[in-house]
Amino acid sequence: MSRLQKILSGIAIVCVLFFGFVVFRIAAAPHDESVKLAKIPTDNNQQLGTKAYKDAYPLEYNSFMKNNEQAPSPTGYGGSQGEHSRLTEEPEMLENWKGYKFELQYDDDRGHTYAGQDILNSKRRPGQKGSCIVCKSSYMYDVYFKESGWDFASKPFDDMAAPISEQDAWFGCSTCHDPETMELRVYNQAFVEAMERRGIDISKASHNEMRAYVCGQCHTEYYFAKADGRVVLPWDKGFDPTEEYAYYQTIPGGFDKDWTHKDSKTPMLKAQHPDYEIWQSSVHAQNGVTCVDCHMPYMRENGQKYTSHWQTSPLRTTQESCLKCHDESADGLLQRVKTIQDNTFRLERIAGQTVAKANLTVKAAMDAGATDEQLAVARAKLREAQWYWDWVEASNGMGFHNPDLCLRTLGLSIDLAHQAIESANGSVKGSL
Repeated sequence: MSRLQKILSGIAIVCVLFFGFVVFRIAAAPHDESVKLAKIPTDNNQQLGTKAYKDAYPLEYNSFMKNNEQAPSPTGYGGSQGEHSRLTEEPEMLENWKGYKFELQYDDDRGHTYAGQDILNSKRRPGQKGSCIVCKSSYMYDVYFKESGWDFASKPFDDMAAPISEQDAWFGCSTCHDPETMELRVYNQAFVEAMERRGIDISKASHNEMRAYVCGQCHTEYYFAKADGRVVLPWDKGFDPTEEYAYYQTIPGGFDKDWTHKDSKTPMLKAQHPDYEIWQSSVHAQNGVTCVDCHMPYMRENGQKYTSHWQTSPLRTTQESCLKCHDESADGLLQRVKTIQDNTFRLERIAGQTVAKANLTVKAAMDAGATDEQLAVARAKLREAQWYWDWVEASNGMGFHNPDLCLRTLGLSIDLAHQAIESANGSVKGSL
């Protein structure tokens, strides 16, 4: 054997040994990616909590408990920051919600693990009805709704919350998973009913659709029906803010307003986190990317693949959440998101401040003697302007979930608020 042949043979032997070792390590490492279905105790409604799932699904449980962590988001917008008041950062909110409970407290959202604690400690809670419990605990469906339908919605919130606070049954595993099968489920009957009105049977939904539905059942705009207090999602005309506003203009079931503004005496609507609607027409939705893909990415630990239940900013898990699809650096993504959010926040402040000025302008016109008839147009413009501003500011993501839609909606708000101001000033001249 020549010297060259000996060298080549040696290299071949080394390669065989090296790659053989790699294959052995991969084969020997635990890599069972299946999640075994475990029987969860049914005593005392344990299935409705989270602790009962701790031993059966430790990776998911431990990641879910990371929602207890509190810190600002990587871009500085939102995050889980405890009692971090947005009323301080955007004081125009105090004027725009004058006469409504949101002027008492409006903090940044915290992790899902705080759902029960935060509503029990909220300054807005006193006097609320049982309908407020819908998105805080599957106890609402698995106990109350199964017993007597929507009857719980009109009862005092404190009465409905009392047994829940004692049983670790606030927001948890059963909110999104069937306790018996662990399949994804929609427990919020308002979502089921809204989809039925749109001709959609969610029992026939694909797994990917369910990965959006489980989040969308709560991250959406809603109102309480005047007749029985049940939760209703205003999707009959569509998901766009203009379509939802058109729906409210029909006075559905006699519902005409959330409150009357203390200064402008305008019948107002209060928007509630329309994240599902915003996502509907986004580039992510158009490409089949759901909430779960970004906010609850697949992770690996000791060879086990699992879904992270730390529902946080994708920018905290950029490698798993973003870079599987986006061919760019983590820092580049961060800067791109921050630019979108900076621009949205600037326009949100302008819209909010213009709406606040419109509220005060209508009040000044009233003080100057303008009649309700003369102010009818100004109030109509103001009501719509406030809705569009509130629709964006109430959402999570500071515009990132659908930049085009959010910026357009804020632009509509600013334009209508200016029209309201012009009309109110004109009514003063007309009354002289």
